[in-house]
Amino acid sequence: WMDPYSMEPGKALEQVGKNLELQYHRWHPRAKYKQSLDPTVEEVKKLCDSLRRSAKEERVLFHYNGHGVPKPTSNSEIWVFNKNFTQYIPLSVYDLQTWLSTPSIFVFDCSNAGVLVNQQQRDEDLIILAACSQGEILPQSP
Repeated sequence: WMDPYSMEPGKALEQVGKNLELQYHRWHPRAKYKQSLDPTVEEVKKLCDSLRRSAKEERVLFHYNGHGVPKPTSNSEIWVFNKNFTQYIPLSVYDLQTWLSTPSIFVFDCSNAGVLVNQQQRDEDLIILAACSQGEILPQSP
């Protein structure tokens, strides 16, 4: 765990991304990793298309770190920036699943993440992991 308030916001964002990548790298050192820090909907779509193209038939992992943004909605939406980076806008998890296709793994690391699990399509090539149940709030300090 790291305290994001102990550094400048831009540095904290980069450090969180770097820490997550290092943790995944320990589990799978040969995998390719791409970070997208505070992306727009268009950037997420581009990233998903690119990941699926390069992964071909392999499984793609999508990790959403939603700390500091609004909680996922009951309509299965997460939050990303608009084009001008002035406000958060919803992004449908259904759209994410469509863009990434299968096989894929989604990790939703945010409060209320369980709301995203219960409403998704059932597919044996789709794995969804939620950091907590619907309605739960993740701790903000150790």
